[in-house]
Amino acid sequence: MLLDKYSETKWGTGKDKLPENWMQRTTQQIKRNRCRTAGLCLLLVAAAGIVLLSSGGANWLTDAPIKQPGRVLVVTAHPDDEVIFFATTITALHASGSEVFLLCLTDGDAHGLGQQREEELWEAAKALGIDGEHLTILNDIRIQDGHHEIWEQEYVAGIVGAEVERRDIETIVTFDSAGVTGHVNHEGCYNGVRYYLTACRRQGVDCPAGWSLTTTEDLRTYSSLLDVVPSALESRGSANAAMYTNHDLYGMYKAMSAHKSQSRWWKHVLLTRYTFVNTLRRITPLVLDWTVPMPLPDLARKLPVTGAPSPQVGQVPRKTTSDAIAARQLASQALPRHHDMSEAANRRGKFMARLSRRVVKNSLL
Repeated sequence: MLLDKYSETKWGTGKDKLPENWMQRTTQQIKRNRCRTAGLCLLLVAAAGIVLLSSGGANWLTDAPIKQPGRVLVVTAHPDDEVIFFATTITALHASGSEVFLLCLTDGDAHGLGQQREEELWEAAKALGIDGEHLTILNDIRIQDGHHEIWEQEYVAGIVGAEVERRDIETIVTFDSAGVTGHVNHEGCYNGVRYYLTACRRQGVDCPAGWSLTTTEDLRTYSSLLDVVPSALESRGSANAAMYTNHDLYGMYKAMSAHKSQSRWWKHVLLTRYTFVNTLRRITPLVLDWTVPMPLPDLARKLPVTGAPSPQVGQVPRKTTSDAIAARQLASQALPRHHDMSEAANRRGKFMARLSRRVVKNSLL
């Protein structure tokens, strides 16, 4: 009674009377205003960050590069990985004067688009400043694109070793053990590179430095440009950590536009931190039982790899490794049985058993 009388006194009666759902409407309006304000702030921050990164004015905050990377090999699993995940590192390395090579272990033929995606990769690499002579694309029957395709790390290590020797590589950059997205092929890149570095170290020869792209939790992954500051803070003052910011956003956009078959991923690319910042961690070799001989995988080292052809006017560039692909296919069919995945798993199981016994023995001393 008193509330109704107060409402009539303050707001009047009839058409001027306060609506019954005025509280709900007011709350909704406040929420809408907050969302608009937050969205506007994010756009302003993103715009300011893009301008800052493009002008190089944020270098004091973000640059924590690899020291003396020299000739760098980026190892990816699929066409478009070089844009979605590694464009920031590639553009920053080019800006610092480093020579960048790209090894793509598959042509992305999981859905029958291998030929198209290979041609798209040629255009994307060109947009990122990677010369055709520095690009290698494989179509190996033992390394195929797919969420259920488990790659044998020894075989991948041999291919990586062949490319390192052929290109005189000083630094390798690839995915980390989580593969950023959890894709099993991304993890296969890391496992193969790490196996190669371990075998190389075991033989006591000169090894390139290995670096992996850090996987972050979803909140940071989709925080876009806002993750630059925390990434810079965690990468400072450590010899085992590095960080790069994107030095050519326009080149990255052109490279992504070249992957027309993957256009559905563009919106995800724009929202991720990897568009603007890459944090890298040094790859450490596997823990080894040094009494067990571990020869450096050299199967792929013996296989020829052809150089990039000079495309004629009006022609689509062709793959650089047609001869190597055929050779690898023949070599794969002629491999002895001890290279099968089941036997490889048995060897790894025996190795882990020996390692466990050694750990237990040391703990009892």
